Amino acid sequence: MNYNQNQPSSSEECACEAERLLNQANQTNDVGVMTRRIAAADVWARLAQAAAVRETAARADER
Repeated sequence: MNYNQNQPSSSEECACEAERLLNQANQTNDVGVMTRRIAAADVWARLAQAAAVRETAARADER
């Protein structure tokens, strides 16, 4: 994922990153690596939810 310092990530970008991490977690046999990737995916999923709320509020403000 490309990070833009002055622009928040979209909910779609965050969700894709969460899915990528979950796929990586599924492909490893190392429990420690799997646990860290699942934890990171959880953070990205929460960021996706927050971004979706922000995007929905922004669309409502445009109306």
